[in-house]
Amino acid sequence: MQNLMLLKEIVEQRLRSRARRAGDEGQTVFEYLGIIVIIVLIIGAIVGTGLADTIANAISTAVENITSQGG
Repeated sequence: MQNLMLLKEIVEQRLRSRARRAGDEGQTVFEYLGIIVIIVLIIGAIVGTGLADTIANAISTAVENITSQGG
């Protein structure tokens, strides 16, 4: 009889443990979603203000400088 009670306690403990982990996974999804939203807002601000062309030109210039020095 004690073996059954012990087994029942072990099973209940494992179920509680799994339930806690499942809640953490859901929280992680929302954290990633929040990060994605922030990144989209930053990209939207860069494109909306016209900084995208300035950044693209700076990168192109830097790449040209690196490739011209390497040869």
